[in-house]
Amino acid sequence: MNVPSVFALLKVGFGPSSSHTMGPFFAARDFRDLVASRGPARGRLRVILLGSLALTGRGHLTGAAVAAGLSGHDPDRDRPVSLPEVAAEVQAAGGVSVGGRWFAFSPEQDIAFDPSVEALPHPNTLRFELLDDEGRVLVSEEYCSVGGGMVVGGSFGAHPSLKGRFTMAEVLTDCQKRGADLGGFVRENERQRGLSAGEIEARLATLWGAMRDSISRGLSTRGVLPGPLRLARRAPGLYEALQEREGIPLAREMDLVSAYAIAVAEENAAGGRVVTAPTTGAAGVVPAVLRVLQEALALPDERIHNALLVAGLIGLAVATNASIAGAEVGCQGEVGTASAMAAAAACYLLGGDVEAQVDRAAETALEHYLGLTCDPVYGLVQIPCIERNAAAAVAALHAASLAVLCRGEDRISFDTAVAALAEIGRDMSPKYKETALGGLARLLQHRGHRGSSLYS
Repeated sequence: MNVPSVFALLKVGFGPSSSHTMGPFFAARDFRDLVASRGPARGRLRVILLGSLALTGRGHLTGAAVAAGLSGHDPDRDRPVSLPEVAAEVQAAGGVSVGGRWFAFSPEQDIAFDPSVEALPHPNTLRFELLDDEGRVLVSEEYCSVGGGMVVGGSFGAHPSLKGRFTMAEVLTDCQKRGADLGGFVRENERQRGLSAGEIEARLATLWGAMRDSISRGLSTRGVLPGPLRLARRAPGLYEALQEREGIPLAREMDLVSAYAIAVAEENAAGGRVVTAPTTGAAGVVPAVLRVLQEALALPDERIHNALLVAGLIGLAVATNASIAGAEVGCQGEVGTASAMAAAAACYLLGGDVEAQVDRAAETALEHYLGLTCDPVYGLVQIPCIERNAAAAVAALHAASLAVLCRGEDRISFDTAVAALAEIGRDMSPKYKETALGGLARLLQHRGHRGSSLYS
């Protein structure tokens, strides 16, 4: 059994899309390094966005992310600034400096959008080229953004960082043999991969801190989200209304988890700092559920850290046996997986240490999202994405409660639900998989205009 590291899945990133923003950013950084190592003294850079990246790239800020990556921007080191701001600076400069050499590059002119989806190695494919003065290709590299900010191609190699394949049935059997719970199983797996106990704890503290911060920023930031929809942020108003309401007829935790999930999803839509869980488009579900339970049960951070490990394990099972990329399997792979991750974590925190209960919680959450389309209006991660985060968080709490009450007994395993997700994803029409060509996107966006700016 080869279980990847949960930290390949759970990582701090930025919105609005892990596969359409983070992945292309990392690919651009990699091509920049390639040009620095073997490129000529001068030339012009060109980028071709293919398939789903082309169809929703403007709404997902793919062009801005590519420009920022080629410029060498480092969000962890440089001053806080948005990707569109970096791209605008590149546009004004007319090029980027790589290894002390100047290369011409205009994001508005040198990023091409080719929506063809035929004969692509992956729906999220992009190609970088370095041209000479006559337009001949001197250096070329193709990359695929495979979900969760993971990339193949270039120095990343032919496989994403989630190498290996395992089933939850194998994990549960191993836990029973060793008398370990799922949190302990994941910790031991990380130790076998070379991380010390202190390093594991430090990474978990960073992730949980970033999750809490994204909720807090989302609850306190007002205004309008970027893009032609001009969608107003709702999380601050929702949260204030909850503080003022008395005699709430429904469980308060269900309303709170919705507000928290929307807060993070709005931060993501604005290009803010979030944690991929498993993607940025579904980043609001897990932190919302964990914060609600921490507040309701007065749980220490250490318990939340263990729950994060359990959530990560569930996400890995989907990523390695199916997909978490909306362009590959639809939103069932993003929000569906996030709901399953949050349900497993919640069940664990509610006392479902019997592994069958955690497995059932994850399966219950996932099975009700099978077949869910990815149809973002205007390609923005706003409608229906933001409210889907809230609905998935509520569903996760419900699934966890059912699993504990039913003692884990079920006829469908989580592995079976994952296999169904993969099959449905293969059969789903491309127009329902992050292309904005079908569903809500087709019905709503054609009433207006798409806009032409890379930075809208």
